[in-house]
Amino acid sequence: MSRPPSPMLSVPEKKTAAAELFRDRHFFNSEFFTELREARASLSPPAPATQDPSSRRALLLRYHRLIAYAREDPCDFDDNLSFTWHDAFRPHLRRTAASLRFEKAAVVFNVGAASSRTAAAVDRAEEGGVKAACGEFQRAAGAFRAAGEMMEGEGEDAVVDMGPEASAMLERLMLAQAQECCFERALAAGTSPAACSKVAQQAALYYEEAYSSVVIPPLQNHFERSWVSYIQLKAALFNAEANYRYAIELHEKTEIGEEIARLQFGINAIVDAKRAARGAPGSLYDAASRLEQDMNQNLERAFNENNRIYLMRVPAAKLLAPLPAASLVRSASMSEILDVKAETDHQS
Repeated sequence: MSRPPSPMLSVPEKKTAAAELFRDRHFFNSEFFTELREARASLSPPAPATQDPSSRRALLLRYHRLIAYAREDPCDFDDNLSFTWHDAFRPHLRRTAASLRFEKAAVVFNVGAASSRTAAAVDRAEEGGVKAACGEFQRAAGAFRAAGEMMEGEGEDAVVDMGPEASAMLERLMLAQAQECCFERALAAGTSPAACSKVAQQAALYYEEAYSSVVIPPLQNHFERSWVSYIQLKAALFNAEANYRYAIELHEKTEIGEEIARLQFGINAIVDAKRAARGAPGSLYDAASRLEQDMNQNLERAFNENNRIYLMRVPAAKLLAPLPAASLVRSASMSEILDVKAETDHQS
């Protein structure tokens, strides 16, 4: 049984201030400088969130390519060159640094943000939508990881959103959403409950890893409460989905005792998360409630059959073995993130 697609999170872009790139005035008349200056100016539109994310990403990739060419001759850059970028989640926090590496890392971060916005906007109910969204989320995951790696050694004053903790969290969140797409595809294809359980369990693990990062320093209180609630509820939802699908397989094997325990465990996970999570999208609460209802129906059936026929012992939740998981996604490589041909094909 398939389910309606649930909402996905997208990452906001970092904002930047204008920067003068060259000290030598004769570069002002060069064709390359003009192109580079225009590309840099395109990074700070009044409202980047209103621009088409694919077009936005193309602009970012163009500037990244140009700045990569320009760095081959660093003596041409202004000695006092500095770049200012604001934190994507707390715009009042900003960092200014005379570092092309910092500049490039911020651009790659925004490429990831644009990819996440593209993925979240995809209609996954349409043909090919799940595959497209899954690919974009994996591209975003790779971009956030790459941005974090590029910031290594940049100093203690680096903004939080590109620090090692935030980069790892955002990568895990994007992988969780990509894995969720794989789960939707598995359901639509009529994949066995056991296989669907493995896919759902891995999505739960990715979401749990992301959640564990946002509730401790330095990320604690850095993200909006709605983000934290969303991740918390998604972790519980897929934990429950994994147990629900696994319980279906157990019922077919007449392993009713463990089936009851798995269903109880999943229902409790949803109930606890719905009570604790505040500010997540209403449609996500609705999805959790529908799953809770389905699990309660199966639980009632299993209880009745066990009392009338099987009389099996129900194991305690703490005695249940961890469910098997199967990851079907990975973070995109830097070459895939910056693949100009792929971007051109996407635009056409």
